[in-house]
Amino acid sequence: MEGDFGSSNGSAIGDLSLPSGSAWVAAFLCFIILLTMLGNSSLILLIFTQRSLRNTSNYFLVSLFMSDLMVGSVVMPPAMLNQLYGHWLLDTVFCSVWFSFDVMCTSASILNLCVISLDRYLLIISPLKYKLRMTSCRAVLLILATWTLAALVSFLPIKMGWHKMEFDARPLNATTHPEEEQCRLLVSLPYALIASGLTFFLPSVAILFTYCRILLAARKQALQVASLTNNVAIEPDEPTQQKFVNLIGGEKTDKESEMQAEESL
Repeated sequence: MEGDFGSSNGSAIGDLSLPSGSAWVAAFLCFIILLTMLGNSSLILLIFTQRSLRNTSNYFLVSLFMSDLMVGSVVMPPAMLNQLYGHWLLDTVFCSVWFSFDVMCTSASILNLCVISLDRYLLIISPLKYKLRMTSCRAVLLILATWTLAALVSFLPIKMGWHKMEFDARPLNATTHPEEEQCRLLVSLPYALIASGLTFFLPSVAILFTYCRILLAARKQALQVASLTNNVAIEPDEPTQQKFVNLIGGEKTDKESEMQAEESL
């Protein structure tokens, strides 16, 4: 099967002419890929070049931008070729590597969003203790843990064959030729449940929980700020009123003294 797969790849790579009517689709997909790469690269460079942006919170944003950049540079181009030609054009070894990067980058993106929500939660709940809790060392450790977990649920199971990956030789549709091999990731139910639970469902629940707590804490702080503002606005009125009373009393005293002076005269 490997020989047939290699020969079909060789013939497909030798004939790289796009199918009819796919030029605009290819141009649009290339534009999306370039926009993804340029956008994330620009954001990463902006954070590294601007001193005011180099803080602990933005470390997690750099990690998120890096995962999206890898999606645009490693995952999306083979997916575009697969979409345009309808079959796998690259080497058979790269199929498993491509799927590993795909699972790792998407998992890292979701986990980075989870860590960012946790960072925002700590900043809102205890802003005074935030710098003591979220140091640069702890931020780097969280980022390393994020990428390690993403790699463990992607490269390790796929390389060890725990996901039951196979190259499916069945055509995508009735018009596809039988010799055109497809690169498909066939996963078992335990792997799908464990991987999706660790990298999607649990982070999603954590994100919802933290942002709900952030919303409640923000509302509570807004009410406290409003009450303090009202107290500050009311308290200065009392001394002003007292001064006004004293001023009127002083005027009355001056008038009484003048009247007494006139009577004495």
